[in-house]
Amino acid sequence: MRLIDSAQLEALYEQAKRSERLRSHLLLHNSHQDKVQRLLIALIKGSYVEPHYHELSHQWEMFIVMQGQLQVCLHGDDGEIVQKFIAGEDTGISVVEFAPGDIHSVECLSPQALMMEVKEGPFDPSFAKAFV
Repeated sequence: MRLIDSAQLEALYEQAKRSERLRSHLLLHNSHQDKVQRLLIALIKGSYVEPHYHELSHQWEMFIVMQGQLQVCLHGDDGEIVQKFIAGEDTGISVVEFAPGDIHSVECLSPQALMMEVKEGPFDPSFAKAFV
């Protein structure tokens, strides 16, 4: 059994504050070879994940927003925003799932936010993200 307590989450937020990208990851899986990859991502206001997509057929991904608010955008092939919404606290949306090839970006709007990301493994860093 594994428990994640508030002290661990606070440490994750502190790491995110010191990070150039204003975010920090806590891997919950044992290996990049695991069939299910799961991680907690702490984000600080202004953290921005640029528009990207996952090109392999098994690279769907799901976000579960646990704290705070994130702006999520879906982009067309030309990079233009085709859908934009806020997910997280007080929005009515807490789970977002992207299909392989969905071009998406994420920005932290609240002072801090926490999300769990779940995706199919194994993870291959060579195919982590493709940019528009």
